[in-house]
Amino acid sequence: MHLKLYPALCLCLGLATAATAQDSSRISQLNGVTVTATKGPQKASETGKVVTILSRAYLEKNSGKTIAVILNEQAGLIINGAENTRGTIPGIYMRGASTENALVLIDGLPVNDASQISSSFDLNAITPDQVEKIEILRGSQSTLYGSNAVAGVINIITRQAGSKPFGLTANMGYGSYNDYQGGLSIHGRARRFSYLLGYKYEKTDGFSDAYDSTGKAGFDKDGFRQHSLFAKLGLQATSRWNLQYLFSMSDYHHALDDHNYTDDKDYNGQYKYLLNGISSKYTFNKGSWHVLYNYQRNKRNVRNDSTDVAPMTYAKYDETLFASQTHQLETYVNWDVTKEVRLIAGGVFTTSRIEQQNLTLSPRPGSQFVTNGISPDSSHASQISGYATMLLHPGNGFNLELGGRFNYHNLYGNNQTISINPSYLINQQHKVFINIASAYKIPSLYQLYVAGYGNRNLLPESTISYEAGYQASFRQPRLDLRITGFARDTRDLIIFYYDGATGYSQYRNADKQRAYGAELEATWNITSGLDLTMNYTFVDGRITQQLANNKDTSYYNLYRVPKHALHATLGYQVTPALYTSVTARYIGQRYETRTPMGDYYTLDWYGEYKFGNLLKIFTGLRNITNYQYFDVLGFNTRRFNFNTGIIFNL
Repeated sequence: MHLKLYPALCLCLGLATAATAQDSSRISQLNGVTVTATKGPQKASETGKVVTILSRAYLEKNSGKTIAVILNEQAGLIINGAENTRGTIPGIYMRGASTENALVLIDGLPVNDASQISSSFDLNAITPDQVEKIEILRGSQSTLYGSNAVAGVINIITRQAGSKPFGLTANMGYGSYNDYQGGLSIHGRARRFSYLLGYKYEKTDGFSDAYDSTGKAGFDKDGFRQHSLFAKLGLQATSRWNLQYLFSMSDYHHALDDHNYTDDKDYNGQYKYLLNGISSKYTFNKGSWHVLYNYQRNKRNVRNDSTDVAPMTYAKYDETLFASQTHQLETYVNWDVTKEVRLIAGGVFTTSRIEQQNLTLSPRPGSQFVTNGISPDSSHASQISGYATMLLHPGNGFNLELGGRFNYHNLYGNNQTISINPSYLINQQHKVFINIASAYKIPSLYQLYVAGYGNRNLLPESTISYEAGYQASFRQPRLDLRITGFARDTRDLIIFYYDGATGYSQYRNADKQRAYGAELEATWNITSGLDLTMNYTFVDGRITQQLANNKDTSYYNLYRVPKHALHATLGYQVTPALYTSVTARYIGQRYETRTPMGDYYTLDWYGEYKFGNLLKIFTGLRNITNYQYFDVLGFNTRRFNFNTGIIFNL
């Protein structure tokens, strides 16, 4: 580890000695305001939740990166596939939990792909151009947010319309792998009405998805093409009543390789995502009443044609459609009962259905096409929840959050959660906090209904999590610091059971899992304009499994997740117009099943120059040392690459 970090440390130190200059654009300080921790504006000093806010200024200083790459640099998060070929579905691993245990929101609306095994949201479906800020809320949050908010919540908050009657933003960029990008948006406000409309296009030749271990096999490039549309309309109906409509659509095509280390020249996919959301906020004297509705449609089509049949393939021709529809309606109040007491209470109804159609042709001579699938008429589920949380601020720096949730699922019945979150603000610079919360993850529709493996008797995974930490904001030196320890116990873990003797397979509740670790986050304003931001995450975990002889066995289970992860960025505002930064990243040993994938480091450089508010040019160099590593065993990640672009604002 020390040898691999040496170049990164040397580069960071070299920049530090050459510079003396910026306020942090990443907010985890005690004076920050979060809207995700309590479903309404809340000072970070008054909540014990572990929240990191990536502001618009922070996102702008990371121009050219995808949402997945930006999240991959944050404490407690590993976004597996963020550096793979475009079109790879990024896996969100938070605090060592599997991908389905982090809930993604867009403007407070939960988003997912119910047709997939994990039901996880595809981060490719949203671009940074659409985003105002991102709030990362770590720890179990099922009391306020329901299923899948086991390890945390990521709230992607979209851009605002601004105050001008008309504004325009245009951008274009080019990068490695012949990657072209371009986008255009218009926005404005006219009396009670606001609007924001945007479009983005990206096309890249890409690189081979699978890794050529011989270096001589001539694997083909796997390209990517995407169209994205975004709209946000607002109406201030009265002085107290605000309405908002959100529309997001993504359509991308991408080439794939079906197996690791193996090329496939005719394996292609298309993914279409549609989100419609309506929100209503009515403000009364001491609070607000909210109504949220969203509709999501996912449609993913994957085709492995017969012109090129890769080794180890089970079909000469294979075409599969994965589709899902989800409706969710939520209403809640955020009410300051007194100066010392706030109540958040509400209810949610969710219904989802999936469809799967599969057409295959075996490579054996004389084979006929075989069709199977899942019908949307019989493959659906619904749930209804009620929740309430009380925030107590009795004074003298003490704060307490108490909450509970009741959830009813039409298949398995009911389950409940609780949360207890005391914190103490010692003074305006120091805070300590404790969190004890239960959480749950419902079985995905795929796990319930997939032909041959589905199990309608599955129970939800149930979790108890514990957190304790210390947060400080020092004036001399100007340093923001947070240290958090966490542990999470899960029972009724859903596994894929396989009987080697009979070949029988099924999704089952069986195992127990324990994960624990610690996070360190720090931002040091070294001098006026020179910032060092770093985070370190340690996580460990084991699964306990009951054997056929009724004895238990346990083993290390962090799939593709490192025990140690370190990120550090040294940013220098050279002049009001010129900004530059260097980022070093170290990722420790990871395992895919029992196979070690090694550790690695990367070095990145970024620079931008602004011509007032009218124009910005930027360039990013990533993986400068051209380090070869795997995030998914046998599939390529980006070697040394660059991108550059221009952003125009009117």
